[in-house]
Amino acid sequence: MKLCDTSVLVDIDRGGVADRVARLDDEGRHAISTVTVTELRLGVNKRYTDSATRQDALEDLERLLARFEILEVDRAVATAAADIISELQQPGTPLHDLHDVYIGATAMVEQLSVLTANVDHFDRMDDVTVVDWTTF
Repeated sequence: MKLCDTSVLVDIDRGGVADRVARLDDEGRHAISTVTVTELRLGVNKRYTDSATRQDALEDLERLLARFEILEVDRAVATAAADIISELQQPGTPLHDLHDVYIGATAMVEQLSVLTANVDHFDRMDDVTVVDWTTF
């Protein structure tokens, strides 16, 4: 099982990655973080201002999300996220995205690799194995 970053679901939704989706499906069920649910829902809310169109997009989103196990941000993930933030801030390099820290922390706690198109957002996190979606 892999933890799929938001970038993976965005690509799946946009299409054109059928070969990678087939490979992902062949591996079995995969997971996403509740943070990814937030990011995707926010994207739909921003993109669609018409309520009927937004509702259709949200229904499509729910069908996409149903393909994945959704992992919660719990106390263990929050603790791991705090440790990651502390480590990343020591060298004085800014964080790319706090959402990615929580996704990385979820991967650490659940002992999963992160599948992402944004490898550079995760490769500085110790103890997080990253798989590049663009070459998956």
